[in-house]
Amino acid sequence: LLNIGEETIALDKAIESGDTDLVFYVLLNLKKKTQLSSFFRTINSRPVATAIVEASAMDQDKELLKDLYYQDDRRLDGSNLLLSEALDASDLGPSTDKLKMAAKLLRDSKEYAPQVTALEEAQKLLRFQEAFEKDLDDRFVGLSVNQTMSKLIRAGHAKRAQKVQSEFKVSEKTYWWTRLRALVSKRDWRELEDLSKVRKSPIGWEPFFNEIIGAGNTKVAALFIPKCTALTSAERVEMWVKCGMIAKAGEEALKAKNRDALEELRTQASGQAQLEIDRMISQLQKGR
Repeated sequence: LLNIGEETIALDKAIESGDTDLVFYVLLNLKKKTQLSSFFRTINSRPVATAIVEASAMDQDKELLKDLYYQDDRRLDGSNLLLSEALDASDLGPSTDKLKMAAKLLRDSKEYAPQVTALEEAQKLLRFQEAFEKDLDDRFVGLSVNQTMSKLIRAGHAKRAQKVQSEFKVSEKTYWWTRLRALVSKRDWRELEDLSKVRKSPIGWEPFFNEIIGAGNTKVAALFIPKCTALTSAERVEMWVKCGMIAKAGEEALKAKNRDALEELRTQASGQAQLEIDRMISQLQKGR
């Protein structure tokens, strides 16, 4: 059939056979012998053929795939392909151009407004990152918004991180989590001590205790225990114990008049701390 110019019939026969290799072979011949617009019209009514062309082009011929998406008015697929190419681009210029083209494909349709916004945000982030790379002589392109803020904070550029937060409308909670983890990663204990003097935290104070003690600094972690007022007294007692501050744990139990907790703490105490716990137990007994 191919030899006598009956490519369309040959394609239908190949599809009926269920042999994808045969279908692919016929498609290759069809593409060579017809104009691209005619080729697309032929496969458009044959889903199996379209799927095989799409799968093959994804690996071997991205330009053909773009033409296919354009011909079928598959704007979102075309935009996603350009986005993929933008992410793979090693240079900033081509990456930005691909993002612009991806947004342009979708801009005429209200249906894709969220995707257009995301693509425009990606372009803006690239511009910020390019400026950071020039000013700070460090690599930023390819990082997410949160990763960019984290890297800036770790490098001591908190004001730039706040600018990113403002420009990309990052919530206070997300920013504080990013800031906390960046400072702990940097082991910036002085900055964390300063934060312990702040009145309010949008993420509460327990995360500060958990992140800092996880990094092994019991002294700084302990600064945040009195601020964890939303927790129970028993939970704060446990936090003091984790910091190795048995006497402080005792003071917490004493405030709550928790004799059982004091007795338990006495078994864990030694030296001066044990004497302190004994004094607290005695004080609680006299209070009765």
